[in-house]
Amino acid sequence: MTDQQTQTEDHLSPVARLNDLARTGQLANARFVFTHALIATLAPEAQDALTEMLARAKLQRRLIAAIADAAFNPDNDPHGEHDFGIFVFEDRKIYWKIDVYENDGTFQWGANDPGDPATSYRIVTFMLPEDY
Repeated sequence: MTDQQTQTEDHLSPVARLNDLARTGQLANARFVFTHALIATLAPEAQDALTEMLARAKLQRRLIAAIADAAFNPDNDPHGEHDFGIFVFEDRKIYWKIDVYENDGTFQWGANDPGDPATSYRIVTFMLPEDY
């Protein structure tokens, strides 16, 4: 089996499958996080708090949608986990990263079994390159 074949949907590891669900907003025990610098850089300034909040929410939805169709190959995903990506959004390079935590109330980084959706919890973080 070639590296390319191991990246096909039929051959994804449980970790990659869960990361894909998290990245597309389909995993109940996953959350999206946006760095302050990213939001401050991309969100338009508003004159009132409600308008600002709505603009930030719209921006966050657009960023999430931008990674829904991320393409993976052995060059950009050497471990086959679908846990990191880079894309350009409004002429800015944006990184996203998925980290897996223990889903036991402590949320310690590094779940004992990241392929088990019952015992792992995912955070999808969007950031500027300088935030990484």
